[in-house]
Amino acid sequence: MTVRGAPDRGSATVFAASIALVLVTAATVAVLVVAVILASHRARAAADLAALAAATAEVGGSNVCTAARASARTNGADLTSCVLTGTTASFVVMVSVTVPTGLSTPLPMQVSAEAHAGNAVG
Repeated sequence: MTVRGAPDRGSATVFAASIALVLVTAATVAVLVVAVILASHRARAAADLAALAAATAEVGGSNVCTAARASARTNGADLTSCVLTGTTASFVVMVSVTVPTGLSTPLPMQVSAEAHAGNAVG
């Protein structure tokens, strides 16, 4: 005589595997989002410091873009633009930087930020 099992036998295994897959997917997405957020924070900090270095260089009579590039490089960023507007008495320097995220396509491979600094009188 053959004994039949319950029709839902093994369904807990399928359910547990499905829950595990959802949790692993959510954790992976969270790690990727955090990587982009951290790179964004690094880019903003590097842009701010590069703008301040450029403003300090302008007051000191040095080349603003050279100072901004050195500061950006020190902070792990690449300077993408450097614009000085005004005179030594009243100026604004605007810099843009990019920072790699460490991710690959189709995710963002780099993030960018820009910052302004100066002694604009207006």
